[in-house]
Amino acid sequence: MSKTTYIKSILILVMIVMIGGNSFSQKSKTQQLKAKEEMLKKQLSQTQELLNATRSSQQTTLSELQIINKQIAYKEELLMNMKSQIRETERQINKNKEEIKVLEEDLARLKKEFVEMVRFAYKNRKKEYNAMYLFSSDSYSQAYRRMKYIEQYTANRTRKAKEITLMQEDLNEQNLVLVANIESKKELVASFDKEKQQFLEVKKEQQEILTKIKANKESLQQKLAEQKAEQERIAVAIRAEIEKELARANKNNVFQLSPEAKLASSSFEKNRGSLPWPVARGTITKRFGKQRHSQVATAYVQNNGIDISTLKGANVRVVFDGTVTSIFTIPGSGQTVIVSHGAYRTVYSNLKIVEVKLNQKLKTKQTLGSLLPDNSGSISESHFEIWKISSSGMNPQNPAIWLYRN
Repeated sequence: MSKTTYIKSILILVMIVMIGGNSFSQKSKTQQLKAKEEMLKKQLSQTQELLNATRSSQQTTLSELQIINKQIAYKEELLMNMKSQIRETERQINKNKEEIKVLEEDLARLKKEFVEMVRFAYKNRKKEYNAMYLFSSDSYSQAYRRMKYIEQYTANRTRKAKEITLMQEDLNEQNLVLVANIESKKELVASFDKEKQQFLEVKKEQQEILTKIKANKESLQQKLAEQKAEQERIAVAIRAEIEKELARANKNNVFQLSPEAKLASSSFEKNRGSLPWPVARGTITKRFGKQRHSQVATAYVQNNGIDISTLKGANVRVVFDGTVTSIFTIPGSGQTVIVSHGAYRTVYSNLKIVEVKLNQKLKTKQTLGSLLPDNSGSISESHFEIWKISSSGMNPQNPAIWLYRN
């Protein structure tokens, strides 16, 4: 085999490997986008279930508006996701066309080289030619090299035939992938158009609900004031209870973790971003921290945790192994359970029934109790907080960062 032919063969192999790598990369990104789409559709299904529940109460509530706002956010994210899928499919189609063109050119070149080899073999097909070629050598060394050349030439011709077959198969496969991608794009565009129409309908519904609520401005302001007062009451009660816990556990106001508590803290931290939700199904309708109210521009809401709208009376579960350190009642907001995880505390409020006891050791996802219904009486809202305790004080964490993205 000549050096030029050898280099060409290596380049062809590298090209095939690159095509395979690109195909894997494209497939991986497509799979990621598709998985995200499925997750968003699942979240939309859950919000729709909650909306159906709120509408059964025969009254327009802030809870309904909060859920529909969340549904719109999911819809917008879904539409963006589908646009990305369409762009990715277009990129794959263009890439496939380029790869097919390269494969066709290389296939044509390989066939031409093979034809030349076959023609040469036909002209020198007599066995006597090979024998004469060997016996005409000037030395044993030259005869050996000529024999090896004949063997390599025969092997190279066989390999070329296999390369042509494999490349033809790759070409056929790429053509099938191209057709599949074109069909996939058509389906995605049709699905996008359908989702966009549904999105416009939900936006219209949102405006109708907002108009109804704002029509009674006085009632809206009163509801907002009640919500704010309730959140402040819950925040004060939870902070006071954790402070009492620390006072009991740390004498002389010196904060110190036991070896077991340090281990529990480390285990809890390692699961940041992968903790299960405190309810099996639901959607976050009130976020962590200070933010402007979605309906009243002048109103701000401060939240030390998150609020998850879920089905009426849903069970609440602990998000990680721990020990129950407090169970107490907040007037008007049901019962609250605090679970210790070393330097961390998880807080579960709005419970109607508590099924655990003080100092009880719990396993991840163990049921703590069930939720109170919200003001509409049609759904429930789980209030969930995470606190980190250190020598410098108590700091609320954003629970959404700690929970897995469901």
